[in-house]
Amino acid sequence: MQKALSACREDFGAPGRTFSFWQRRFYLRIKRPKWCGDDDELSTFFQHQQRLLENGVVVWGHIVQANRLMFSPGRDNCPGEEVYVPNPKTVVDPEELGAVASKLFDLKGTEPDDPGLASIANYITDEMIRVYGLRIPSAVSPRLTCAVSTIFFARHHLPGRRLCSPLLPIILSLEKPRVVMPLPARYWPAKLVKWWSSS
Repeated sequence: MQKALSACREDFGAPGRTFSFWQRRFYLRIKRPKWCGDDDELSTFFQHQQRLLENGVVVWGHIVQANRLMFSPGRDNCPGEEVYVPNPKTVVDPEELGAVASKLFDLKGTEPDDPGLASIANYITDEMIRVYGLRIPSAVSPRLTCAVSTIFFARHHLPGRRLCSPLLPIILSLEKPRVVMPLPARYWPAKLVKWWSSS
């Protein structure tokens, strides 16, 4: 999987990217949905998406939770929560990242005594709290230094226009706020598209 990630990084290019007018205006741009008001912290993503595209880095992300609509064909674009390792130099085992995502989801609907875990449990349970670069406690991820961010899934950026696998390459901002988005599918190698679409 590391080769697939390297191919994504090579195809997308190094930070400091420039894009054609067509790419910026039609393919790369994600429209802010009408239901996302100024009082919704999801608006943070839309305010920073251009900077993210130009200067973000590509890393593995694993879905913690996402709107169920995104797993089926449709027209709606929806948010979710994505866990990742914020240091792009770290070689990440996707299975280990998936284990962290599972532990985070298992906190949903619980009330842990540990304040750090309780805060994350409340965020995962609420589904309307948005976070950008929230650090994951070592109790959940003892070996990997992980963080979680709210993500917005745009169907035109996904192979098959839906979520097929919880693992996918994402673009991460190394500057605050730590916004993330799926790497648009045109920058995925063919083998990764085939694997992801058949998962």
